[in-house]
Amino acid sequence: SPTDKPTNSPSASPSYSPTVARSDAPTGTPTTSPTGNPTVSPTKGPTASPTGSPTGVPTLAPNTEPVWETIGSNGFEDGSGDCSFNSWVDGGDDARLIGPNNKWSNVHWGNCALRLQDDSDTSTATSETLPVANFDTLKVTFWYKPRRMTASSEEFHLYISKDGGNFALEHTWSSDGKLGSTEFTDGIYQQGIVDNIDVTNASDVRIRFMCNGDSNQDRVFIDDVAMEAM
Repeated sequence: SPTDKPTNSPSASPSYSPTVARSDAPTGTPTTSPTGNPTVSPTKGPTASPTGSPTGVPTLAPNTEPVWETIGSNGFEDGSGDCSFNSWVDGGDDARLIGPNNKWSNVHWGNCALRLQDDSDTSTATSETLPVANFDTLKVTFWYKPRRMTASSEEFHLYISKDGGNFALEHTWSSDGKLGSTEFTDGIYQQGIVDNIDVTNASDVRIRFMCNGDSNQDRVFIDDVAMEAM
């Protein structure tokens, strides 16, 4: 049998667990989840296709107001400053043009005006034939100044012919505004307008001014006559 004693148990205690302690749990608080809400997806869906038809070009309503077209005029001047009837026909001695030097404030505009006086067959002035073949209605606009036309019997008139020969009374201007007439003021220029003159199917239209004064000193001055039709 063996001579030696059996080997003793190890004198040294067995090695302890490692002297370095294991790392503790992390001392810092772990990073938290973001405090802000994450960006959400848009709540609105994609823009839909237009439901309406594209905006069209605005349509303007047609103009329903009457449109007058000038078919004649007379300022009783020839374009050079001299006086002229310009294709109108004077009735005779009681129809004269005044100006350019002896106007005496009796001209409305420019250098000349028509002067009618008294109450005779020559106290008239008549226009040339007006081109109304393509129109139904005529309007006459003019300026006038009565002078010494203060008696109740004194007045002047606008006549119209639709056949070139027979003239019919269209309107009257009077000192007292008698029934059916327009009252005027003596000594100043004022505007006269006569519209809605029916010229449908008229073949030869002319207008005529006529004075009805008591003497040669009773006069009416007429200027800037315009004839329009539609």
